[in-house]
Amino acid sequence: MKSLSKNLLTLVLAIFLLGMSNPINAQKSVQDLAELKDKKWDKLVKSYKNNSTSIDQLQGLLNADLLKEENLPNPKKIGVLTMQIWDNSVTNSSKIGNTTLYTKNYLTPSGSNLVADKFHNAMMPVFTAKFKESGISLLEPKDFLTNEENKQAYIDGANKVELSGLMKVMGSIGSILMGSKEQAQGSASATGYEFYPISAKAISSDFKAPASIGLIAEDLNLDAVLIITVDVSLVKNGKSMLFHGIETVIIGPINDDKSIEYKGRIGAGMMNKYRDGLTFSTVYLDRLEPFEIAKLDRKSGNIEEWYLEGLDIVTSRMADDLITGMQKFIALDKSKN
Repeated sequence: MKSLSKNLLTLVLAIFLLGMSNPINAQKSVQDLAELKDKKWDKLVKSYKNNSTSIDQLQGLLNADLLKEENLPNPKKIGVLTMQIWDNSVTNSSKIGNTTLYTKNYLTPSGSNLVADKFHNAMMPVFTAKFKESGISLLEPKDFLTNEENKQAYIDGANKVELSGLMKVMGSIGSILMGSKEQAQGSASATGYEFYPISAKAISSDFKAPASIGLIAEDLNLDAVLIITVDVSLVKNGKSMLFHGIETVIIGPINDDKSIEYKGRIGAGMMNKYRDGLTFSTVYLDRLEPFEIAKLDRKSGNIEEWYLEGLDIVTSRMADDLITGMQKFIALDKSKN
């Protein structure tokens, strides 16, 4: 009897711990995400409520008299720098006798562009409407690239993003993040957008990359830029597409007092990077157990059916968090409410 009770207790405890260890990964569709209660949404999505922000960095600029309070960021014109697909497909291997065969199920560039366009067409009207409600114009490249100089700055920008001062993104950074140039074949941007080969989360998690992006925003005459990364992968020999998540970040330049030279003290190099640009807000929907969002015809590569019901609601909720996070950044407000 004692042994039975002990085993029963162990089973109950195991079930409890399983539920505790995976409370946010039970979603099997985009619609499931859309229907999450607010508390579960807040646990799943990394935003101003559960993720660090750049408020301390902004406050540091104020404390050092490098930025005047009246010049705190207050963006009214935000450009979508890139809307990109990040292909997380992996290489599968199988053995025939003593021979190992390797197959790659990455999206083709054209296929990735098609997927990027599908998400773009579904998400961008929602983002635009939400930002408009807050008095902010959300512009696409076709809207803010008004002359040849701007167009060239936009194209060149992909080569200027730096990650912690190690190397340029278009060089070996891309191969470090993606394993090799071959693995990048399925990553592309939506039509009309330049591909910046580094994810929204990677950019915002780094102290130097936002500075690069801030300077690019200045070159494009924008108050800030929005970067959107959608993570997908192919499985079942390319017959099914899985959804891994969406990453968003707003980054902008800082209107600092450029007449002040800040050097000769600890942290001066980092502080000067903050003067070029900071992360204004982030929202990551990336802690998911991947689930199917499309069926594909293996031979043609054509998508036979999409499962994106609820994406408009998910986008709306992400936009709300993104805008609220930016408003709190501007107000130097660290509260989670």
